[in-house]
Amino acid sequence: TMQENLNENPSIENENKERASILLSICVPTYNRPKDFERMLRGVLPQLTSETELIIRDDSINLESEEIFKKFADSKINYRYFKGEKIGFDRASLFLADKARGKYVWWFSDDDEMAPGGIDRVLKLIKENSDINFIWANFIVANSGALAVSQSDKFFKDSDEVLDDLGTNIGLMSTLIFKKEAAQPFLNLAQKYIGSAFANMIIVLGIASSSGKSYFLRGPYVICHLLSGEELKTAVLTGNRTMSQMIDKKNKIKNDGFQVYGINFFNIVHEFDGKFSSGSIRRILRTNFASLWRGMLVGWVGGWDTPKGKRWEMFKYYWNFLEFWIAMPLFLMPLWVNKILYKIYKIFFSHRKWVFGENLKSLFK
Repeated sequence: TMQENLNENPSIENENKERASILLSICVPTYNRPKDFERMLRGVLPQLTSETELIIRDDSINLESEEIFKKFADSKINYRYFKGEKIGFDRASLFLADKARGKYVWWFSDDDEMAPGGIDRVLKLIKENSDINFIWANFIVANSGALAVSQSDKFFKDSDEVLDDLGTNIGLMSTLIFKKEAAQPFLNLAQKYIGSAFANMIIVLGIASSSGKSYFLRGPYVICHLLSGEELKTAVLTGNRTMSQMIDKKNKIKNDGFQVYGINFFNIVHEFDGKFSSGSIRRILRTNFASLWRGMLVGWVGGWDTPKGKRWEMFKYYWNFLEFWIAMPLFLMPLWVNKILYKIYKIFFSHRKWVFGENLKSLFK
């Protein structure tokens, strides 16, 4: 099984046995985010068909999300709703995939939206191509028209193209659709990484690096909602976000992103040495580290993170990347120097944004 302790029964369910066999299971773990959960339901529920099911694992401390679901659930759709104690993101994701009755599983986050037409497009694709093992559904960030990956619909030519085209976007939960059967060989390895926040990445990288076709859906079919700094702090303080943030004794966010995105991501990608080319692995790790150290630096300047101890962990894992030699001098400078440099940086890019605004760009065409 994908996860121990699978003897739980759904608190509410509906299954019409006269309907067609289920091809696609939409799997949503949720925890203490009823408003986001409701927004997600409003996008997903109208798109469900007789060939789909919605499976939810709700580990919230109250019944608010379950009551919302009962209000919106339609007796014509297939669904199962599991209410349980908190087992964490990794275990909840694997639990849901294990419970899925569909040939394909679509992991979906409770704080994202599914754009109209997403389910129909995926169903059409898997009906026409039974040899597809992995589908990646493109996304945009809310209030932004920019696609995360600007490509046309296509089959990836090989596993390296999956890694190179998607980069660090590959692990965003709501983009991941896979054939359940193809996940079986990687379940034991996924168990090893429970608690890393990336156990689902084992499944994704494993399937993408194996035989069978992988497909890119341009979409966008997923709309991501990012939290502002204050929203994030509120979410962490109220227990809604626990994966990559913690609270110190002064009720400030202490970011452990380096452990999650620096070390855990690094180790998981390297589990597939030999499955992807060394060049593709190196490129995704370089891209990941480039974002990571910049985020750490901003957190240090902002007063909600510290690089103490992490600087030497950076050396241990990333010393042979050029990005490391760009980052380390900054992290060795006093904080007050970095604050000055950061202010200069913000002034420069604010000015740059004005100079190269869309109206002024037209003058140079």
